[in-house]
Order: sequence, then structure tokens, then C-alpha cells
Amino acid sequence: MKSQSLIIFAFVGLLSFNDAISQTSDNYTDTILYQNNDTLDMMILTKDYHHLVEGDQLQSILQDLQSRLKEIQGMVPSTAYTIKYQYQKQLDILENDKIKSFRLSAEKGMSENFPNRVHLHDALDKYQVIIGFNDIEELERVDLTRILTDITEKLPEKHRFLRYLAFQPEYPTGNIVLKEDRHTGHFDMLSLQAGVGANVYRGKFLTDFTGEIGLQLNHKGILKNQFYISNNLMFAFDEANRAVINNFTNLGYRRNFSNQKDKPNWLGIEIGTLTKRSGDIFAPNTHRLGVNWQVGKHITVSPQLYFNGFFKQVSPGFRIGIGL
Repeated sequence: MKSQSLIIFAFVGLLSFNDAISQTSDNYTDTILYQNNDTLDMMILTKDYHHLVEGDQLQSILQDLQSRLKEIQGMVPSTAYTIKYQYQKQLDILENDKIKSFRLSAEKGMSENFPNRVHLHDALDKYQVIIGFNDIEELERVDLTRILTDITEKLPEKHRFLRYLAFQPEYPTGNIVLKEDRHTGHFDMLSLQAGVGANVYRGKFLTDFTGEIGLQLNHKGILKNQFYISNNLMFAFDEANRAVINNFTNLGYRRNFSNQKDKPNWLGIEIGTLTKRSGDIFAPNTHRLGVNWQVGKHITVSPQLYFNGFFKQVSPGFRIGIGL
């Protein structure tokens, strides 16, 4: 019973530890674009577009931005410029080195971008807002609060995939409408894996060939959850140098505790049962419970508990796997 408690506490501890160390993230964001060809365009980048629905501070941040613009309107250069504003921390005015900037599309051909830009970051880095505009005084007068309110009211239902949402004012009413709603980033995907492993069980060294099929579920651009079934074909040799083959079939779940797409940190749990028995290495009706941690790109380690029936004759085991 002590061994069962130890592995349960170890697994919970590993989950907590991984959750604590995986807070850094790459910029995988939902994109909300508002385009008004006469006055401005505004792009809002956020980890979840439904933050706007939850009544947070973006409206207050935009109001604060416009009050800062009033203070600096006489300081901006006559040439194209960029204003970088870290909310309530720092504001910089930079001259642009571009003479002209154009966007190209199959539908509209070549159209000129607004010459000036605002780059806005909130204190918690929850949002990045980029605003293109012609004249700073005109930007001060635009009702950004109304624009944001209209966009928020027309946001689609919450979605775990990354979304690109484009809004425009409708002619001639000026009502803001959703023009484009599309998925970006990963979909859910099936994974097929094969590998070899080295196992230690009751002082015996066993090798295995492993095959695995899994379903990986995407959340906001990163594959976060995986459900899988795997098969371990385990080999040993008896005193006559004949192969002794046993087979375990496993069901498992893994979670990716990293928020970095190219540096996953998969940790999970699996339960397996002996589906083919040979020799006397394993008793009939043997099962195992293991923690599965991917420590490198193709390397996994798995401390395990083997038992007969319902946690009878519990024995520890260990496996190192290498993916092919």
C-alpha cells in the first residue's frame, strides 16, 4: 500500500511542478482585425479573444492611450512615425525608415497602408494592439470605446482553436460587421509512433519494440492533450538462448505542460495489461500502472508498478524509451 501511495503522490507532484515551470510562452494568439479605410485599422492580438467578453481593462487602456496622444501631439515628427506605448510605464516616438508601405491582395491589388503606427502592450502582456492611422489628432477623436464594444458584441462563440476575425464598418450605415472568421494554427491530429525500449523488472533486463496510435487535441495553436493506445512487445532470453516474448497493451493520457510549440513537455499516466504471456517472467493476470514523461525530443522515462489482480504482489519497474 505504501508503494501505491508513493507513486500517486509522485505523479501529483510532477503535475504541479510542470505547471509551475511552464508559464513562458510563444506568441500564439487569436487575431482580431478592424479595418476602416478612411480613418484607421486596428489589430488586437490576445491568447483568447473571449477575454474581451469577460469585462477586462482593454477599453480603459485605449482611453488612456488617447489621453497620452493629446499630450504628445505637438512632439511627433512630420514624417512617418511609430508610437510604442507600454501601458502606464513607457512611451517612445520613433521615426519610420519606410517611404511608403503597401499591402497586396488578389481581390484589391495593391493598397497603401496607413503611414503611422501605435504599438500598445498592457502591463500583463495580455494584449498587443497595433493601430495604423494618418493623423494623430484624428486618432484622438475616434471613438475606440464604441468600436471595441461593437466588436465584442459580435464575437463568435468561444473556441479552443486559434481564430482570425476581421471586422469592417458596413456602408452606408457604418455598423460594424464580422467579415471573416477562420481557423489558424493546428487542428486536432492523429499520431503514429514507433520505438524501442529498455526495461528493468525484478532484476531482469528486457527490451521491447513499441507501437502507438494517439489522438492529439489542439488548444489555441498548441497540441495540449493526447489519448493513446500502445503495444509493448517485450523480449528476453532463457538459459537455452531462446526468445521469451511477452506483450503488454496500454491505454494512456498525456498532457503537454509547455506553452512553447517547438518545446513540448509531455507528462502522462498509462495502465497496461499482459495480453501475451511466455515463460515465467510475468505471472498470469499481470497489470501495470506507470507515469510517462518525455524528457527529450524522442526519449521517454517511465517508472512503473506491476501487480497481479487488484494491486496484489506489487513490484516496481522502470522503462526508458527511444522513438524512431
